[in-house]
Amino acid sequence: MKQSSQWFLCVIACVLFCTPFSAKLFGCVRSLADVKVLPSFRVSVWHGAKTIPGITLEVYNEALLSPDAVKPTPFLRLQTDQNGIAEVNNLAPGAYVIGTAGPGQGSAVFAIVSPNHPKPAGEIKLEWPYSREKILKSRALAGDLMSNRPSQPFENIHLELWIAGGASPLAVANTGPDGRFHFDQSQAGIYVLRIRGRQKGIVPDGQVEGDVAIELSPAAPDTNEISLYLDMSDCGIEYSNCPASKPIAMSSRRIQVLYTPGMAEYPTINGAQYRLLNDHGASIAEGTTDKNGIAELPFDARGRATLIVASDLLSTLQQPLDLLPADESAPDLAVTMTPIGGSNNNNCSAVRLEKNATP
Repeated sequence: MKQSSQWFLCVIACVLFCTPFSAKLFGCVRSLADVKVLPSFRVSVWHGAKTIPGITLEVYNEALLSPDAVKPTPFLRLQTDQNGIAEVNNLAPGAYVIGTAGPGQGSAVFAIVSPNHPKPAGEIKLEWPYSREKILKSRALAGDLMSNRPSQPFENIHLELWIAGGASPLAVANTGPDGRFHFDQSQAGIYVLRIRGRQKGIVPDGQVEGDVAIELSPAAPDTNEISLYLDMSDCGIEYSNCPASKPIAMSSRRIQVLYTPGMAEYPTINGAQYRLLNDHGASIAEGTTDKNGIAELPFDARGRATLIVASDLLSTLQQPLDLLPADESAPDLAVTMTPIGGSNNNNCSAVRLEKNATP
């Protein structure tokens, strides 16, 4: 079973963004709009101002769905033509769920079909790809995929690279435990990275699986590669896109771990996990923060090191350090943890040097 805190947050998310049917069929998509249409209408699929050809559409009879049912067979399956449009003809009166399917997932609506609507819509507009996070932009289909739970790293990640309308993936790869990937595709456009991770100690339903949409563009700002911290909730895959940080020189050996301001009643994080690695990647210290969010690093640690800080549902921090000779009067390292996933996938945890952490 997933952790109760994950379940609670996802319930809140689904109250805001899901219906029972959409949660089963399309993951935690946006709240489904009601669109009144005549028995014959058309469906278009868009990305920004452009229609997308080759997208599979599934139509479900709302009367045959149940929140507790296994995903049923769609009543009707269509595909958008070269203009990004599919025609639906002579649908019987009733309520239907219509959404995009396949790699990239997508959005969905309730189509209320009746021949007697006074002002029916002639077209239903859907978007592709759909993600609760922002679509990543990058100059290359390469980078690193890491577990957002350092105590449960990936043993392997199976990757498939898809484009809209593809009958099969463009490329397939297995990263092994280091999570490093590289695809040679260089043509600008929207790609879908289908991810299936494997971790020890995680039940099958809790393994990290899902789609990440990437816009490949030579004009992508300051992003040559992708660096994702991955996690899984009842609403699907979650990730933070956190680029490598520059080393911080510090003489203090104390860190204090804090929530993002306004996120919690108490600002400090009790029980955050930390690990300090030497420049060869070997662990030289690990533990958890106290009730004030404070942890002490080894007084005799010197030189290059990497600090990893993690806490449930928050974006893991991986910060290179240059440990100078210890000085108890030097500024401590304040670590501010932010939620993983959601509407801002580059909302990364951060650090700063700060005087006088609360004892």
